[in-house]
Amino acid sequence: MKTNLTCGTCELELCAYLDGALHPAIARALESHVESCARCGARLEAYREISSRLAELPEIAAPAWIEKRVLDSITGRARARRFWSRGFAAAAALSFAATVGLIAHLPALARQWGLPDPATWPVVGLRTALDGVISVAKRLAGDAAFYEPLARKLWVAVSALETLPRVALLALRTPEAQFMVAVTISLGVALFLALRPSRTREGGIGHACLSL
Repeated sequence: MKTNLTCGTCELELCAYLDGALHPAIARALESHVESCARCGARLEAYREISSRLAELPEIAAPAWIEKRVLDSITGRARARRFWSRGFAAAAALSFAATVGLIAHLPALARQWGLPDPATWPVVGLRTALDGVISVAKRLAGDAAFYEPLARKLWVAVSALETLPRVALLALRTPEAQFMVAVTISLGVALFLALRPSRTREGGIGHACLSL
């Protein structure tokens, strides 16, 4: 154990020495250093004087309501966190069930309402946007001969992607696929709720007292 203390190390240990919190060997080394160092000896006496004056101050009793307010603050925050966690979990489960049900019955609903095949909706949206771009270009330039061939080539490329959403929609119609999607989404939501940054440890007595 190191027993030769420097002035800097001794200064850091003076308060612990006055409180009687030092290891006996360290305390003896500090006493030896203080006896041979006038600067550290004077600082120790100053600390001892401050400590004695602080001990003479009257104690201030805590208000009777402080304990109840601290406990209510801690338990109230814990209840609020549990409530919102359960609420988010329930909302995620309902959203998941509604999404799966909507995907499974979307083609039937589209036929019932006289809408196009849902598998073509992304392509239809892209085509509408592309027609709008072509229309604006025509009005700005006043010449359709340059923009039309390029736009049509883009439309052919977009049309080739039409099979992708249809295949995905057909795959989700099977119970096995719906089950796998349900499990994946449920695991993702559970991991998000479990691993999201938490401030739970800040709900201690000290933080509750500071927030009063």
